[in-house]
Amino acid sequence: MKINQVCKYLIENNITISSIESLTGGLLASKITEVSGISKVYQGSLVTYTNDVKQNVLGVHYEILENYGAVSKECVSEMLNCGFNIFQTNIVVALSGNAGPSASEGKPVGLVYIGFLINGKEHIQEHHFQGTREEIRNQCILTVFEHLFEIFLGK
Repeated sequence: MKINQVCKYLIENNITISSIESLTGGLLASKITEVSGISKVYQGSLVTYTNDVKQNVLGVHYEILENYGAVSKECVSEMLNCGFNIFQTNIVVALSGNAGPSASEGKPVGLVYIGFLINGKEHIQEHHFQGTREEIRNQCILTVFEHLFEIFLGK
């Protein structure tokens, strides 16, 4: 399973990781913390489900939320950088999107942005997932680990 492989690689190589979650509501943190020994490298997670929390706790600028919305590349970029300022980890993962069941902020169900800040280099992916709310959230988590697998183990 890629989750275990990625987490074991991070542990073995002392690569620290943290997460900033919105639509997944802590699901990524839950999956990461299922791996024994992960506390050596996993610093933690913030679940920033509402715009108020994104702005007032995490530090996402009001203008970003007002002009682009929470479900945007711009917001995920801010989430990554704010997350790095808090956790100071080698990897920060940020997730924001619309898992449904209806459109939100004018953004369609299934639109998801997954961001990675890895050793200072930012990469944000736009995805259009299909399925139920649960299926969309699970696809987000699988996509995170597939991407990390490709970076670190897909040589």
